[in-house]
Amino acid sequence: MAFTEEQIRANRDYLVHKLQAEKARSDVLHAAESGKYDFVLLDTRGREPFAGGHIPGARCAPMNELSQVIPTLPRDQEIVTYCWGHD
Repeated sequence: MAFTEEQIRANRDYLVHKLQAEKARSDVLHAAESGKYDFVLLDTRGREPFAGGHIPGARCAPMNELSQVIPTLPRDQEIVTYCWGHD
């Protein structure tokens, strides 16, 4: 089954928006290794997992506390979040 022109455009637009909204994992890893962030890194796991270990420089922002954390975030920096990974 071939895609229609409209489906192709919709898929392209979706991927363009997705790529604009996501930071490359390698960029986050380089920032963590150097300790120099040009963004705010939020760990959205719970407080207990955060206390057990997290990326240096990350702020604890559990999902159930985001409404309290959001007003404290800078408006002039990119916000990058992470949680449990299964790579």
